[in-house]
Amino acid sequence: MDFLEDIDVDDEKKQAISQKIESLVEEKTGSLLQSIKKLEAKRDELLEEKVARESARREAEEAAKREAEEKAKASNDYKQLFESQQREADNLKKQLNELNMNIKRQTIVNTASKIAAGLTKDTARAKLLQEQISQRLTLVEEEIRVTDENGNPTVSSLDDLTTQIKTNFPFLVDGSQANGGGAARTQGSAEGGRKEISRSDFDNMKQGDRAKYIKEGGKVIDD
Repeated sequence: MDFLEDIDVDDEKKQAISQKIESLVEEKTGSLLQSIKKLEAKRDELLEEKVARESARREAEEAAKREAEEKAKASNDYKQLFESQQREADNLKKQLNELNMNIKRQTIVNTASKIAAGLTKDTARAKLLQEQISQRLTLVEEEIRVTDENGNPTVSSLDDLTTQIKTNFPFLVDGSQANGGGAARTQGSAEGGRKEISRSDFDNMKQGDRAKYIKEGGKVIDD
């Protein structure tokens, strides 16, 4: 070591001092290297922990994102399923209502047709009677009821209604007209306040006109 050249000691002491200094330098250097290695190990440990924390944070964020997406999808699927089931239920309800209405109408028509068939053998007159009778029938709790002219249920029976139909529409009922079912014709005029028309002319009238004619008390006579 150069600085020992200036020290006034013999060579033996200089050598001893030099060795001592080298030993101290080597010891300090080794200690410093150990400290550096420890610091580097700690640094690496901290870096690994940081990387692990970042990885865990990213995984947690991705898991939360996936969970939110799954919840949103499940919620949307549930909404679509609910709306689909609601539409299906509404359609079934509509079909059921239509079915019940058809059953009601068919029951009324069948009953009216049966009564009309018992009043006349003529299919055209039976059709007119069936229309008039149907207007006076309704279905209440699966039971045929007779209504008044305003459609309100009454206590009248089907026999009562049949009697009323015979009274109101005698010209449509077999055997209810004079001379064996053929009354004298008064074309285009009134006789005793009643208008008369031949069966053929009556059959050629529109359905609405026929109903109006009957309602006004018009009389149909056989040709």
